[in-house]
Amino acid sequence: EADLASVHAFLEGLLEGAAALVLEGDAGMGKTTLWDAAVEQAAEWGVVVLRARPSESETALSFAGVFDLLDPVLERALDPLPAAQRRALSRALVLEDAEGPPPDPHAVGIAVLNSLRGLAASEPVLVAVDDVQWLDTASSGALAFAARRLDHERVGVLLARRSGLESGLVSELCRCLAASRYTELDVGPLDVACLHRV
Repeated sequence: EADLASVHAFLEGLLEGAAALVLEGDAGMGKTTLWDAAVEQAAEWGVVVLRARPSESETALSFAGVFDLLDPVLERALDPLPAAQRRALSRALVLEDAEGPPPDPHAVGIAVLNSLRGLAASEPVLVAVDDVQWLDTASSGALAFAARRLDHERVGVLLARRSGLESGLVSELCRCLAASRYTELDVGPLDVACLHRV
């Protein structure tokens, strides 16, 4: 119940500006169960939930995580972007045929940032990534770029990470967010029945 209280406090705090909550623990401890509960609660509260569940087999796929996050809101994410940013993000997500060099990661990062800002202008947004240690490097870089520049925007980042495995995104959030806006929760064995009662 203390873990759930931390999750609820994090979600309630989205109205005050950008924040991050990292759920960390060993395999089988219930990180994903708690992550699911947070995602479900956010959706019930009218938060726009962008979610990704990367797998180890996809770590080499560029921008797979960003695609998973933005896919349900793709039109809303792309529409307000200037043409150059829309083009960069479209190429990164393989939405159009284009020859030439791969999209510039800097341009994609700016596009992701402005997509999140655009979505958060009307409703709070939750960027939720389970097993963030498997997030591909390109997606991690784009999200880290955006996170460094979020401040008063109503965007929360909810990450679940297996203990002992590195994540560039987690490291960047820890470094760039104020201590009051960044929380790591060490998840022990969860009482699943308790989650269903709340």
